Amino acid sequence: MDFQQQVLQYIRKNALILPRGSVIVGVSGGADSMALLLALSGLRHDLGVQLHAAHFNHQFRPEALRDERFVVQWCKQLNIPLTIGRRQGGKIKHLSEDDARKMRFDFFVKTARHLKVQSVALAHTRNDLAETVLMRLMRGSGLYGLRAILPKRSLEGITLVRPLLGINRLDVENYLKIQKVPYCTDATNFLTVYERNKVRLELLPLLAKEYNPQIINALSDLAATAGEDYEFLSTQAHKQFEKMVIVSNKKVRMDLKNIKRQHPAMMRLVFRQMVEKLIKDPAALTFEHIHAIENLAAQKSSGTIDLPHHLRVNKGKDFLELYFR
Repeated sequence: MDFQQQVLQYIRKNALILPRGSVIVGVSGGADSMALLLALSGLRHDLGVQLHAAHFNHQFRPEALRDERFVVQWCKQLNIPLTIGRRQGGKIKHLSEDDARKMRFDFFVKTARHLKVQSVALAHTRNDLAETVLMRLMRGSGLYGLRAILPKRSLEGITLVRPLLGINRLDVENYLKIQKVPYCTDATNFLTVYERNKVRLELLPLLAKEYNPQIINALSDLAATAGEDYEFLSTQAHKQFEKMVIVSNKKVRMDLKNIKRQHPAMMRLVFRQMVEKLIKDPAALTFEHIHAIENLAAQKSSGTIDLPHHLRVNKGKDFLELYFR
């Protein structure tokens, strides 16, 4: 099966792109995004969709303008309309991975809303998935975190889809080589001051060489299994949520009378669902945060803890409530 057919099969298996619509394709100019752009361009008739590319220039690297022009050139060649966004402000000495990602995602959501498009396709591969799983393992994570990168998820009402998530990076590079399509290389991808680069360039090669040559597939399979387990348990937890939790304006309140009857794993999922009722990005809460809520609920005395996104958790005699401080 050739590369495009693998992508098409993965899209259909996971119902990522529906026909008779439009899809925004995030294009940085790197190998992964160029492979995604090229593959979707070749599949647009099979998928029955229109494509619109989106490129965000962080204006941080010296090569940023070169990459932007490269994307413009290829979108013209493929006859795909393009929207370009740029970081506002002057020169900066440092741009964290999280800040760069947030800027990029905010731009994609804004572009999707402006164009009245519901889906944005991103070029994460199986390697990206494995890297994220390993990073989550090192930080400490439950099933929620081990799902890592999902094939499809919602962000502020826009659906992010990842058609390359079942494909290895080596296959991406081979595809571009066969198609004779160049791509831009980001020099910062080789700086090990960034955690993901260190995992990609040092840790994963070591694990592949010394422990398991199939480490990428092993970690990716772990993410898939964790995702299936989480989906099942989350469904069961929601049933308990509806029995124990009252949702009101900017506040979520739980009755603690029957909490001891519940399995700890089930209660952790209920706590996470309480958080999800209040904030748009529950992934910002780690297993440590959920565990802190669990400990607060279990203690006999009253108390409060503060969480990210200005959330506060308050425990009374027989209730637990979450609200914005």
